[in-house]
Amino acid sequence: MTRKTDEVVCPNPECEYYLKEEGKAIIKRGKYRTGHQRYYCKHCGKFFMDTIGTAVYRKHLPGDKIALIYRLFLEKNGIRSIERITGHHRDTVSNLLKDTVKNEKTEEYLVKQIGLTDVECEKLWVLLEKKRNASRKSLRSE
Repeated sequence: MTRKTDEVVCPNPECEYYLKEEGKAIIKRGKYRTGHQRYYCKHCGKFFMDTIGTAVYRKHLPGDKIALIYRLFLEKNGIRSIERITGHHRDTVSNLLKDTVKNEKTEEYLVKQIGLTDVECEKLWVLLEKKRNASRKSLRSE
């Protein structure tokens, strides 16, 4: 379930083919330790990940652990229980959830790479918004 090279565009703003489909020269160049695909732009000489622009960009978690964290959160498990189940620190879990914002690229990643359904994505956005509102209220009351 990896993205096709045809769909990948250069995310480097200094590149002359920045986000352009025509004339691009993007090739696959191995994988990172986490299992994410690594790409190389022949025009600007920069490497980038397939997760750029998503919540999991620069997170040192493999895809299966990320999927597990999201699924456990969808089952309304707390941060500490997710920490106990996955073996990752609660700050890692909460930072992943906090950095998850609703945009096209994140939703595409969650559906295609992680394997969530559209219904689960909608439920995730609702739960994340509730969590953000609850944390804002607790900050105001202090």
